[in-house]
Order: sequence, then C-alpha cells, then structure tokens
Amino acid sequence: MMRYQKFGVAAVVLAAMLLSTGPVAAQLSQCAVQIGPLLPDLIVDQQKLVSQIFVSEEQFNNNDCTVVEGCVTKAGKHTLLRFNTSTANVGEADLVIGDPGPCLSLFHFSECHQHYHFENFADYRLWTMPGYAKWVAKRKVEERIDSGVNAELLAAAQANGELVVGHKQGFCMVDSYKFGPNGSPTAKYKSCADNQGISVGWSDEYGSNLAGQFVQITGLRDGDFVLENQVNPIQALPESDYTNNFAAVKLRYTSRHGKLPATAEVIE
Repeated sequence: MMRYQKFGVAAVVLAAMLLSTGPVAAQLSQCAVQIGPLLPDLIVDQQKLVSQIFVSEEQFNNNDCTVVEGCVTKAGKHTLLRFNTSTANVGEADLVIGDPGPCLSLFHFSECHQHYHFENFADYRLWTMPGYAKWVAKRKVEERIDSGVNAELLAAAQANGELVVGHKQGFCMVDSYKFGPNGSPTAKYKSCADNQGISVGWSDEYGSNLAGQFVQITGLRDGDFVLENQVNPIQALPESDYTNNFAAVKLRYTSRHGKLPATAEVIE
C-alpha cells in the first residue's frame, strides 16, 4: 500500500513538471515579471515590414496627437515614410502584461489617445547606406541601445547625419494574428485596456495607416537608405534572445518632382 501511494505521488509530481514546461504554463506574471524558467522571444516579421512601405504627405494641426506626442517635429505638412510593424513571439512562454495600469515602469497613459502606451516598444531608424554598415559592424546586438557602445554609436551617427531620423514608438500589445505552427487556435490577449500580451506563436501587428507608424522624412534627399526596425530596444521586457530583435530593408527614395509623387522602392 505504501509503495502504491509513493508511486501515485511521484506520478502527480512528474505530470506537474511536464505540464509546467509547456508554453501554456504561466512563466511570466502581470507586467511581464518572470516567475518561471521559460521566456518569450520577440522578433520583427521581416515579410510584413517589406510588404507595405510607402510615402505619404500629410497635414497635421497643433492639437493632433501626432504633434502633441512628438511623432513629427511640428504642425504643418510633412512627408512620411509609412510601413507595417508586426512583432511575433517565437519563444517558449507568453509575453504577459494583463492590465497595463499597474505597470508604471513600462507604460504611460496617453492623455491624447486615452489609453496606455508601452514606452519604447520599438525603435524605427532611417540610415544612410554607409551609416547602417558601420552600425551593423560595431553594434552589440545582445545589449540595450541606451547605454554603452550602442548609445555612443547612435549618438555619433545622428550627429554626423548617417542616422537620418529615429523614432521611438509606443505600443499596445495584443494577439493580432497567428504566426507559425506553435500558436494556440484562438487569441488569448485581446484588450489594450485590461488584457495585453502576445501569446507564443502569435504576432501583434501595427498597420501602416496607424498613428505614429512612420518616420518623418520631410526634406529628405533622393538616394538609397536603410529602414531599420528594432523591437524591445532597451530590453524592458524579458526575452530568451535579444540578438534577433532587428529587421531592416533597403530602399530607394525619390522625392516629389512636379506632379510626380514621392516614392520609396524596396531594392533588396
């Protein structure tokens, strides 16, 4: 009888251990606090980035959220390079936020949009071709961008004009569409208000038409450039791998000439 009882307890413990290692087990608690050994792994969907890049000319008033939140330099007419951003979770654990209200170190409440924005979820950069080559050669992909070598490189590139423009974008994170074979059949995180996150095998998508989903290129000269998109650039969210948080695309920009609109053509 005692032997049977011991086997039963061992079986229960083993089952619990097996269940706890699956991606459905809670590895992060609210506000992305790590409570288990497994972690999310965020990447930028390169195909989505390349799929929709275009130039638009848009007028902004002083009270537009785009102006109020500093997404453009000032009110008026601006030339924008718009694009799609999709962030997929290819890790072994959900990225769990839940209600963003208590997550004061990660979110701020946007008075203009009337909902919470994650600070520095993505960093958008437009580079000259030589500038991007230097950045790739010298950056530390495993380190955050706001300190050390990376911060020095970005500051120098911006000062000498090799980093043409940079834009930090805040996000609300939800399951937008299934990404790859490992995702659950249905979305789990659906609400910017009280249930944010990105499930394993799902992606959060910000369409090119949304506010802030651009870099301002007013006055940009014609030429070849690199658009770079980095998710989680200051590593505020726990991940198993920070080295795969980058995506980039080479573009040929032609400014407006008479009645011909400005264009951006993907060249690689």
